[in-house]
Amino acid sequence: MNNDTTETAWFSQVQRDQSIQKLRDKLWDIIVIGGGVTGAGVALEAVSRGLSVAVLEARDFASGTSSLSSKLAHGGIRYIAHFEFGLVREATTERNWLRDKGLPHLTRPQQFIIPSFRAGRVGGRELPKSKDGLGKMRFATFLYDLLCGFKNYGKRQIIKDIEKIKEMEPALETTRLKGAALYYDCNIDDGRLVIETLKEAILKGQALALNYLRVVGLSHGSSGRVNGVQAMDMASHEEERFLVKGRVVVNTTGVWADDILSLGQDQQPRVIRPTKGVHITFHHSDLPVTRAFGLRSIDDNRFFFVLPRNDWVVVGTTDTDFSGNPTECFCDREDADYLRNTVSALFPDARVGDEQLQGTYAGLRPLVSEPGKSESEVSRKHVVLERDDGLFSLLGGKLTTFRKMAEDLFLKHIRKIWREVGLPKFSTRKNLTKIAYTVALSKEEWRKSPMVTSSKLHPRILHHLYEQYGRGGFVILQQIKQEPKLCKRILDDPAYPVEVSPWIIGEIDYIVHHEAPLHLEDVLCRRMEISWLVRPEFQGQIAALVAARLSEILGWSKIKIRKEIEDYLQIIRNNSFFFKGVIPVPDI
Repeated sequence: MNNDTTETAWFSQVQRDQSIQKLRDKLWDIIVIGGGVTGAGVALEAVSRGLSVAVLEARDFASGTSSLSSKLAHGGIRYIAHFEFGLVREATTERNWLRDKGLPHLTRPQQFIIPSFRAGRVGGRELPKSKDGLGKMRFATFLYDLLCGFKNYGKRQIIKDIEKIKEMEPALETTRLKGAALYYDCNIDDGRLVIETLKEAILKGQALALNYLRVVGLSHGSSGRVNGVQAMDMASHEEERFLVKGRVVVNTTGVWADDILSLGQDQQPRVIRPTKGVHITFHHSDLPVTRAFGLRSIDDNRFFFVLPRNDWVVVGTTDTDFSGNPTECFCDREDADYLRNTVSALFPDARVGDEQLQGTYAGLRPLVSEPGKSESEVSRKHVVLERDDGLFSLLGGKLTTFRKMAEDLFLKHIRKIWREVGLPKFSTRKNLTKIAYTVALSKEEWRKSPMVTSSKLHPRILHHLYEQYGRGGFVILQQIKQEPKLCKRILDDPAYPVEVSPWIIGEIDYIVHHEAPLHLEDVLCRRMEISWLVRPEFQGQIAALVAARLSEILGWSKIKIRKEIEDYLQIIRNNSFFFKGVIPVPDI
């Protein structure tokens, strides 16, 4: 393929009515309820095995857990302590595929450091003895690399030379430091992983994916087996229910799985145990870490991360049981202070107060209930439930193992009933979806492209386009060449230099045509992640500019623009306990 071209799915709301009509008219082999990473993985697995698939998402794609994680493609080194070696092997193997072949621009290697401390007082605070001793970490990091066939990105290390650690990470408190373990994992943009997986399924054919389409009921044939769903278009004011027919129905709704399982059921025991995880973000200048850190809370020894991402740093996550409406899960002061308490103790010169906080986000893990275990002890393994009426539910699991989860569903479960439900005979090969995605792009290919070498864009913007869009970045560069105003930055303010504000208008056009947003929040919360990377006082001007561009493409009225802006800013307010001012919005 020529470096300056790309084939990327036309994935847009412009033809939504025609898509809904197609959804109603066709008998689908597989209907997937839920458009997060699990549902996207099932869709790609289905079309790769020659089956047709329809994905129905009640809100936006990846609007639940799949855009609110720690954004890591990792094996989960802490699961070694729970002897979950199979899960770690599976996850590290899948991580390596994403990093080397699947989506190398989106899956970026990151060195991690786990410090080990002696107990004692540091800066007026009592530091507990590290649960992760150097001997234990030597064995754990060896096992971690062994389980993926020693194919990690770089070599693990145990460092006892405190001066060397101080040189590597000057901001780290070293008064009671014994040493540190170093190993590699990867960061990834979780929401974009979902979108690219759905687009890959669409490009392969026989796939349709629609967001803001809620499943409100299940239909059954004369045998009592589920043979379709009743759906409602949430973007329409008519609230009309219609039938979508399918041979197999799969529930991949995560923390909403019990809602689907309870449809038409008098009594349905709950199987999902949601736990809340929050993240808070800072600029690198305020929390100057070079590597990612795996830390233990000085309050309760729970594990969490400090994760550099270009010139931002993401801190999280917590792990506490949650009850209530999943759409009303937000980071509050208690959550943030829990994380900041340890960060300020171990990085004493860091500035992590309310004035430095850029944003927050909170998500729920859809853990499968295991009575008697604490939140952190519940396994991250996936499970497949098959109800008496044939409804499949693919639950639990990790972001990194989404492909393997979908493969297991087909090869261990759907394979057994294909004749019974009238599915076409499909391939049962393993690793059929361990492919290079169409938009996959190596950094070397990007750097050598004439479109990149001749571009006048700032290097930070070019780097951003590569990391976020892969070959799709070429499409954006081509658009800019035809319409130069698209290279204007979305937020150009002295408080936000290009290093922490690389977004340009051309991305909006690409997202509308290739990533199926329906609302302003879809663009700013999930496609671009601006909602938690920029302080609230700047969000009004961003919302106004992006909404104006969306209205040009999608034909929004002024009333629609104002509502979209207000809805988005309410999300910002809900996640900004640290900001008490008014968010100014320019006149539209």
